[in-house]
Amino acid sequence: MRSALVCALVVLLSVACARPNNTVQVAPPTPSPSPTPTTPVALTATAPFHGGEVGVAYAPVALSANGGVQPYTWSISAGALPNGLTLGPDGTVSGNPTSAGNFGFIVQVADSGDSTATMPGSIPIAATLSAGLIGACATQCSVELGCVSVCGGFGQMSGGVGPYSFALTSGQLPSGTTLSGLTLTGTFTGLSGYLRFSVQITDSFGATATVAPLFWMYQHIALASGNCTGNFITGCSVRLPYSGGIGTPSVKLVSVGANPSQGCWPPTATQPPAGYGLTVSGGVVVASIPKGVGNGYGAVCTLQLTDQGVCAANTNCVAPVATVTIGVQCG
Repeated sequence: MRSALVCALVVLLSVACARPNNTVQVAPPTPSPSPTPTTPVALTATAPFHGGEVGVAYAPVALSANGGVQPYTWSISAGALPNGLTLGPDGTVSGNPTSAGNFGFIVQVADSGDSTATMPGSIPIAATLSAGLIGACATQCSVELGCVSVCGGFGQMSGGVGPYSFALTSGQLPSGTTLSGLTLTGTFTGLSGYLRFSVQITDSFGATATVAPLFWMYQHIALASGNCTGNFITGCSVRLPYSGGIGTPSVKLVSVGANPSQGCWPPTATQPPAGYGLTVSGGVVVASIPKGVGNGYGAVCTLQLTDQGVCAANTNCVAPVATVTIGVQCG
């Protein structure tokens, strides 16, 4: 009995010590760690935006972001990328442009919190490189042999981005000429006839276009010289054959010099008499002095013949001249 009382007393004392004043001791809570601060998100580009060309793959421009809270979300917040280009989920601008123009835009990156960053951009897109023949060469480029850098232009181009390069890819150039862009320079020599060749244009993006002109080189026009002898009663006429050229040429009197050995015309005369004639027909130039010229007429006349080729009037393709000695004896 005494042992039981002692045990009960020990238990009561233990409870009394554990709960003084009948209160329960509770351990204080463990404080939560403070959030780690982050820097605002920032946007950078590995390379600047560059120009492009319709139909040519755009070399990608990679954008990157740092700071903030990942993952990031990319978007165009204002303006628009060129048609055919896209902004990928990794911040890369790429694609194949489909229309020309100058496109301005703003790229935005947003983090998973409430931080954003922007970057302005501009991308010029050039039209597709194209080339064709000029109007004068739509059927063929006609050039008179002996002409210097005349009618050498054969093509025109548009679009693309320079610098451009030009290369002969088939055929051969006319003798005496070299290729300068879409023009032949030098003196057209060699034989008359037809010649076709191809030139390829390549721009800085590697786009290409080809022009294939057909050149027809024809003989330089030539006019024969001659003598016209008559008298006061008959006058005189001379037929001067011509060759080469293209179309029916025109003829003009370019100078008159004295011919004291013929006629009675004053040796210092520099003009032909009234009524003189110059006509062109059937491959012949006819020069004539009318009858009844007072005191007769004597002169050395220089005639110039110009054909109907588009190059003929150019100073680098001078029309030929012929000398006609005229003497009309005194009546």
